[in-house]
Amino acid sequence: MASQAKSPWRAVFVRAIAAFIVSLAVLAHTAAPAHAIENLRKYAGIVVDAKSGKVLYEEAADSRRYPASVAKVMTLYVLFQELSSGNLKLSTKMTVSRHAAAAVPTKLGLRAGSTITVEDAIKSLVTLSANDMARVIAEHISGSEEKFAERMTATARALGMRNTTYRNASGLPDGGQITTVRDQAILGIAVYQHFSNYYEFFQTKSFSYGRKTYGNHNRVLGYMGAVDGIKTGYINAAGSNLLTAARKDNRHIVVVAFGFNSAGSRDQKVRDLVASYLPKGRQGNYLQTAMIPQPGRQGSANVQVAVAQPTRPVFVSPMPLPGFRLAQLVAANGAQAQPRAMPVAIQPPVTVASTAPFPAPMPADLGLQPAVQAANTLAAPSQAPQPAYPSQDVIGAWLSETYSLGAPPAALGQTPASAPLLPPGNVEQGGSQPIDLMTSGSIGAVAAAAPQPGGWIVQIGAAPTEENARGLLSDAAGKVTNLSDFRSYVERFDKNGQTFFRARFVGFGDRDDATNMCNALKQQNLSCLAMQG
Repeated sequence: MASQAKSPWRAVFVRAIAAFIVSLAVLAHTAAPAHAIENLRKYAGIVVDAKSGKVLYEEAADSRRYPASVAKVMTLYVLFQELSSGNLKLSTKMTVSRHAAAAVPTKLGLRAGSTITVEDAIKSLVTLSANDMARVIAEHISGSEEKFAERMTATARALGMRNTTYRNASGLPDGGQITTVRDQAILGIAVYQHFSNYYEFFQTKSFSYGRKTYGNHNRVLGYMGAVDGIKTGYINAAGSNLLTAARKDNRHIVVVAFGFNSAGSRDQKVRDLVASYLPKGRQGNYLQTAMIPQPGRQGSANVQVAVAQPTRPVFVSPMPLPGFRLAQLVAANGAQAQPRAMPVAIQPPVTVASTAPFPAPMPADLGLQPAVQAANTLAAPSQAPQPAYPSQDVIGAWLSETYSLGAPPAALGQTPASAPLLPPGNVEQGGSQPIDLMTSGSIGAVAAAAPQPGGWIVQIGAAPTEENARGLLSDAAGKVTNLSDFRSYVERFDKNGQTFFRARFVGFGDRDDATNMCNALKQQNLSCLAMQG
């Protein structure tokens, strides 16, 4: 009787165990596609002279590999774009989503709903290689990690990385996320050329957050007093990877080494490459052949991009702010978000690059060397550009151009000022271009403090209300004390039935005085336009 009484329980127990085993098998089967990626743990390496573009050493440089956490270098490149354009600041706080908090280690471990500054997120990526913070950055910039990965891929194409596709911001396993060491060398050069002011983050040796201090994973950092950190990476199918650079004695090389069975063997190989090839690097200036075309800011039209040794032209299209970011920025400046009217039947020439930022138009002749001028000519559009958005989109144009506080991206071999310095009186753009409230618009009314014609003016921005414009003036005067010696005023103007207000300072004796003040404003991450009244 006792055995009969126990048998139903035994049957229930056996069935439960069987069901558990079956469920594990089902879960393993459904999860397999995400992890069943080809084993590419094979060595590939390259050394490139960053000053000449010459390949000093290569092995399997064009064979496909998984980037692992080296993918975070592109995540940071896109973040640096946002910082340089003024859409973000190092002090900007980003919110951790559930998706970000659920990332697998290595991670910083913040809870969903908490916030972290952009600067701390950067440091967590370059030291700890925090996967959760990579997701936070992606979602803050593009709204979702998937959309951010599309931007990463399109940006890679614009840089000339023809064999690279990104699927996520962290480098976690995905069979579709592939690259080559040659492509990563391009990125290693570009991130220095385009964002030298943020490049020092890659040399961070330790990062303290909360009660913990995290050391940099890169054990080659500082080798020979020359090696920059940049980024390590590891997943099982890729092995141990490293993208780094060495700069010493006026030489600069980029080293990429993928596919090692251990971090120790990888590091030793990189040390050997640095010791062998850094002394062979070019001393002197960066040659035009080493310049990587820089994707531009939002709001311009399609432009043909010149890439190093291209097999075909690469086209990229504007990268507007995602809708949720647009609404946040407009609301923060005291206005209501306007619906963005999309153009009809716009077909970008190459779909894969349709979401990338694109190169800025080449500036006027500033006395550049002939070689640089020739390169700029090759990079110019072959036909007149068309506006990315209808000119009636005033708020969108204002946010994508005027709201940006930093310098527009440099053309090949050039470093532009924080905003275009137009010839005297040239403050109107063509009617077919997107509206730039720094320089365009008919004047509806001018404040009593407006300058007399002929004087030099420094304009720091435009706002949808007079109060906002005066706030811009007050903020600028507080950051640059010399501005208190000049008279401030707000100028109203109307464009397409809407009213805006320019924030300006007047009283500069000549163009040099106005330009010097613009340089001082630029150092405070403020936008600036010098013009003659």
